[in-house]
Amino acid sequence: MSRQLFRSTPMHTPQERPLAAERSQGSMGAKPRPAFARLGFWSAVLTAVFTILFLGGYIVVTMGLLPPPWDIVLAIGASLLLAPSFVVMMVSVHYAAPAEKQIWSHLGIAFALLYAALVSIVYVTWLFVVEPHVLRGQADQVTLLIFARGSFLQMVDGLGYTFMGVALFFAAPVFAGKRLDKWIRWLCLLSGPGAVLVFLAYAFYILPLGVAEWVITPALAILLAVYFRRRGYTTRQANTFSDPAVRPV
Repeated sequence: MSRQLFRSTPMHTPQERPLAAERSQGSMGAKPRPAFARLGFWSAVLTAVFTILFLGGYIVVTMGLLPPPWDIVLAIGASLLLAPSFVVMMVSVHYAAPAEKQIWSHLGIAFALLYAALVSIVYVTWLFVVEPHVLRGQADQVTLLIFARGSFLQMVDGLGYTFMGVALFFAAPVFAGKRLDKWIRWLCLLSGPGAVLVFLAYAFYILPLGVAEWVITPALAILLAVYFRRRGYTTRQANTFSDPAVRPV
């Protein structure tokens, strides 16, 4: 019995022992992904999802596929949730940026906050003030707040999405790496003229002008999710091997 137990016990040669200890220390001392990578990844995913849901909701409203108020709830609810997701994504971009380029990502945050504040006012008013009155047949009591062509809320909404495009445009210099960074940078740069087109689309009610921005935003968010995923792994590995307790010798 004792011989069998002795034979089943793994033995390490003197050369193997340091390597085994190193692997054990590395697995125990592995650093978690940094907060900016985790928050950046999930906020980018949510930004893409809510943008796509808004586009789907717009199609539903246009084709009358859902009864009220659910047709409005789908599109406007997604837009309301998009605002905080976008802000968190831009803050994560700021913390991922090199120190010398954080001026640009900081400007991106500033315009992202303007966007989120403006559109949140619009959608909370629409969902919780205007729509209940419309369903009760009291639309005349909220005439000034109804979202329609040339209305006050329409232009506030348009200004908000203009600031969204400006926020992405200012973030472009942050991305100066290889192929993924180049794609992100070019989409951010395209958001600049896209923002101008969005404003014109709202000001003159020519909706096709704003289509480009609604294609750029979800595509950019998906690429940023990949970017934060990769940054999380590389940063975690760098932090792990910078720790003297787990540094290879």
